Amino acid sequence: MNRIIYLIFFFFFTIFHLQGQVNLSVQGSIQNSSGAAIPDGQYELTFNIYDVATGGEAIWTEIQPKVEILGGLYSCILGLITPLSNSKSAFNFTKTYYLGVTMKGKTEVKPRAPLTPAAYSLSVSGKSNVLPSQGSVGIGIKNPDVKNQLHIQKNNGTARILVEGRDTARLKFKADTDSATISFYGGNVHISNYDIIFNEGIKLSSGKTVSYAGSPDWRLIDYDDFTSDTESWTVVSNWNNHTAGTNISLSRFTPNTPFSKGYIIRPTLNNFLPFGSQSPVLRKQFNLTNIPHTSVKVVFTYHFFDSWDYALAQSTDSRHEFGFGAFSTGGIASETRGQFQVGWRTSGPTPQFGTFFSQSGYTDLTGSSTKWADHNVRGSMVAETTDNLIWIYFGSNLDSLATDESFGISNIEIWVK
Repeated sequence: MNRIIYLIFFFFFTIFHLQGQVNLSVQGSIQNSSGAAIPDGQYELTFNIYDVATGGEAIWTEIQPKVEILGGLYSCILGLITPLSNSKSAFNFTKTYYLGVTMKGKTEVKPRAPLTPAAYSLSVSGKSNVLPSQGSVGIGIKNPDVKNQLHIQKNNGTARILVEGRDTARLKFKADTDSATISFYGGNVHISNYDIIFNEGIKLSSGKTVSYAGSPDWRLIDYDDFTSDTESWTVVSNWNNHTAGTNISLSRFTPNTPFSKGYIIRPTLNNFLPFGSQSPVLRKQFNLTNIPHTSVKVVFTYHFFDSWDYALAQSTDSRHEFGFGAFSTGGIASETRGQFQVGWRTSGPTPQFGTFFSQSGYTDLTGSSTKWADHNVRGSMVAETTDNLIWIYFGSNLDSLATDESFGISNIEIWVK
């Protein structure tokens, strides 16, 4: 009996995608014991993939019933009948796998052939996991952006990069000799080495805060610049009387002085009433519900217009005219309920917050010439409170019409921590 021994030589293997499925292209040669090619025809071949060179159990098997062999050579695609994804364990092509081939009725050819890369696939192997090939690498995209070495795209969902470590997950950035890292450990994200710049600002979820050296920092929650309207600020008769009054109105304007480029709101009086019965106050309520806080800070610009008076040291019947700002955290403010106040008075012989300058020929808000120059101060006031409804007030003790002396506010900022 003429006994035939089959030998197998593999020329190359290529992994590629066909109709969205990973497949393996195989080419090889089968000869008999004398080295001659077996007769041309169709043969049934069984392909097994192992993760060991000898012994062990196949992790994937596919039977192809009609493999065309011509001149002892064959070429076929593995994975079309039994998907490679149906393997007993997922393929990890950072390790070596071995292919065993068996012709129907015969034993598996020995030795098993290691799955070796095709010539062009060498461009992505390199030494020490370095990719020596040029150009961009695309994941989920056929034509990656040439400006990026790695381009990840997912058109039907969220593109994700997972950095996973047992204790710490870390990204490191390096430019020349400089470097910075983003690390996740202990339930926190840590950014080290360099200043952080957010061109679009920082947006925090409800209940989250910014901390500096372990202490919460101030965060801005509201800003009134009056560029389009009065931002819900109103004017009332005085500190105790919270009705609008018939002689009061609220104006919004731009003086466009070197110190007051933006919009300002101020109360105006149509008729003069003595101080005490009509001293208008600007007010607004801010709702801090769902904004965690233990302190509230108001930053503002207070404007002094025209001829504010101050008491001379030798005078017994004069008084300082002053401006003030105030919080009320227990409801609508009154003389007995204003919980926090800060005040400024006009220039005089003793120190004060802000100074007036005499300037002959200066034209005031009414268009008349006066020696008084308008002035403003940038101030702030802080209250330690957890109340959610906060009233903010600004006023004065002026005793003249707005055409003679008045006040205004601008650039109101509300901060909490």
